[in-house]
Amino acid sequence: MKNDLTLAKLRNTNFASLYNRFMLGKQLQPKEYKCLLAIAICFINAEEVNVQQLGYRIVVEYCNQTGDYIPLYEISINKGLYPVSKFIEQHYISDEQRNFFTEWNDAFLEQYATGRIYQSEQQHMLVKFFDDTKTDTVSIIAPTSYGKSELILSAVKEYAGKKICILTSTKALLIQTKKRIQSVSKGLFPKIVVHPEMYNPHDKSCLAVLTQERLLRIFKKDHNLAFDCIIVDEAHELLEDNTRSHTLANVIIVAQNRNPNVAFKFLTPFLADGGNLKTRYTTYDIEGFKVSEYIKSEKYFLYDMRNHKGLQLYDQFLNKYLPISMSKKFIFEEDFIKEYCANKNIIYLNRPIDIEKFALALKDVLPDIESELVSTACENISEYLQPQYNLLACLRKGIIYHHGSVPDAIRIYIEDLYKKDPAIKYVITSSTLLSGVNLPAERMFILDNRRGRTNLSHDAFKNLVGRVCRFSEIFDRRNGKLQRLEPQIYIVFGQYFAQNANCENFLRKVAKVESKHQDVVENILLSQTKIDSSNEEDLRQASEFIENYENGIIEEYKERYTQTDIGKACIMNGISEIDVFSYETNMQNKVDSYQTKNVKINTTDQLLDVIYHLFIQYIPDSRSDNLKRLENEEARKFYAMMLDWRADNKSYAEMIGLFIRHWRRLYQQNKEIAIYVGKWGDIKLFGNNTPRYTKLKGKNRTQVVNLAIVRIKEEQDFIDNILIKYVEVLHDLELLEDRFYMQIKYGTDDETAICLLKNGLSLSSAMMLLKNYRNYLHINISDSTVKFDETLIENMEQANENQIMIYEVKSCM
Repeated sequence: MKNDLTLAKLRNTNFASLYNRFMLGKQLQPKEYKCLLAIAICFINAEEVNVQQLGYRIVVEYCNQTGDYIPLYEISINKGLYPVSKFIEQHYISDEQRNFFTEWNDAFLEQYATGRIYQSEQQHMLVKFFDDTKTDTVSIIAPTSYGKSELILSAVKEYAGKKICILTSTKALLIQTKKRIQSVSKGLFPKIVVHPEMYNPHDKSCLAVLTQERLLRIFKKDHNLAFDCIIVDEAHELLEDNTRSHTLANVIIVAQNRNPNVAFKFLTPFLADGGNLKTRYTTYDIEGFKVSEYIKSEKYFLYDMRNHKGLQLYDQFLNKYLPISMSKKFIFEEDFIKEYCANKNIIYLNRPIDIEKFALALKDVLPDIESELVSTACENISEYLQPQYNLLACLRKGIIYHHGSVPDAIRIYIEDLYKKDPAIKYVITSSTLLSGVNLPAERMFILDNRRGRTNLSHDAFKNLVGRVCRFSEIFDRRNGKLQRLEPQIYIVFGQYFAQNANCENFLRKVAKVESKHQDVVENILLSQTKIDSSNEEDLRQASEFIENYENGIIEEYKERYTQTDIGKACIMNGISEIDVFSYETNMQNKVDSYQTKNVKINTTDQLLDVIYHLFIQYIPDSRSDNLKRLENEEARKFYAMMLDWRADNKSYAEMIGLFIRHWRRLYQQNKEIAIYVGKWGDIKLFGNNTPRYTKLKGKNRTQVVNLAIVRIKEEQDFIDNILIKYVEVLHDLELLEDRFYMQIKYGTDDETAICLLKNGLSLSSAMMLLKNYRNYLHINISDSTVKFDETLIENMEQANENQIMIYEVKSCM
């Protein structure tokens, strides 16, 4: 039996009839439970991994149904799942049940203890592997909760006095990572560099937490910078074919060119083969560690609203849907979630517009909550933005929502609120949750099968559901529950799923344990990406960029080099929207003309006009809708207005008012006007297949306020991530007045305020601190460092400052 038992063979036996009743929670006879346990032991000793995991699942389900955890205790001891066995020993084994073996096991487990946390066998092996390969390039493939954060902390200690960088995929993850390493890094490094301007070439050691774009800018700033270690968090994103993944590959290539002995540490929750992380034009080899332990066993439920099939349990082992009897049926997603929710719930949707739509629908079926924390939060958010912000109405019902168009300061504030306040039960989120953001949750409801324009892949789905029931929640000494070893994942097939979706096939594809999944390697700068006629031109252009950014990387290079100052400046500032090599001569002629006339740009109107005349005509129609919009004079006036607000240090609340006033003027001129709102659009214009516009006509103030809030965030992101690159090119070519450049880049030319910005504060918080709390700040402008007095927060609270600003300052201290 051990050699040939498979799930396929099991499906052709009578096992399923007993197993199905068991998994549906039907009352079984004692002899049936005994039979199931005997079968589970056979399965656990089988050769096939999937059969072993089915055996473990049966044991976990038996223990949770009956409250008898002795079988799971014995299995977890033998399997090396020591957090499970320790939790059972602490909570479920009475004094009468203790014997020599339980006492011996208890003593044995102490070697797996780190403080009050007990590691599994593979967690322990992972730590040892990481410690044994300190100077080597490695890939760590381990699910959420396996202690990747602790590995980062150990690397920070190991590379004290040297140069180490932690690359994060988002600003949210950057802030989270910085907070984690702050206490460990004190005394080991002069500061944590989170912004290119904080970097000082004269520092002998460097600890940086950066996005790939920020690291590329630091490499431009210091051509001699060579890191000893680079940790790439969420490394699976390197496999994707997009601009950010290409930039990540670029910084890896440059880093190894500058130091052939740099140690890369690739951390990811999923990957079939760590070798797929090897980039072109590098020589590093990757040694890998992949966790194969099976501790959590998800329960998948499908509620099919469209076809009125009711609720079903999907068994990922037998690949069967089992109907579940329900006392009532649900027409709307919000009613179903209200009925089946737990204390903390993650609700996944793909599009921000759907997230906000569903948040309002869920709000309408929930009662008001009683929470002083929420009441205070609503007052602070109302003051920081506007009282009509939809998030406030949702918060009062115990809901937060989380997507890329929520203002950064608000997002980190409400994430913390959700963690602290048990009255907030729901977080509605997009794929931002896939980028390492950790929020507590017992259940997940998936209302959409897409991520971006494609379906959720097997790996993305597993990463998503892995965010529920983290080890810290399962094994918490005070509030832990072993029921959380079986996280409940609900797929709700309703209005938000793709129109042509087959929900049963989708769940089978992403959850069936027998499915074989290979990595999809699409990044043209990775060694394992197949190059053919469809992408060879993309590789040529990417190779031209990297060789021109740093000469000598590509051996026997035979492609183009830039011949002009503007061509080099475009490459060094990461401009990829234009074929620089084809148009650099034309662009340089215009630059020469500006320089001959001694042009020094010092107004936003002039800046946008120069960007238009110098660059925009060379951007193909297939690239960057936002940049192409600058061909329109009204669009240039709009961005000039946005930059003026930035230079005038307008608060978010002030910008909302100005945005609405701007729209009102447009509406008064033309009642039928359609305004550009990007992803929030419901009207297609100018031959575009995607709705990017909406009409102001018929919208009330609340709708307009909420549209303004998300559009300000998106336009600020466009300015910070895209438009600023063109500003930097003009600055490199000495076409900008220095004071004006500082105002555009930072919103101020005050060097003290700029120093605070470089340390992670927003402009509004920086100006508030300088105005009211200057004596509590120790600012070193030349070193770009800030030290905060320990009594600063206490004094801010006594002065009743806005809590959003207080929390932002706390996160930077």
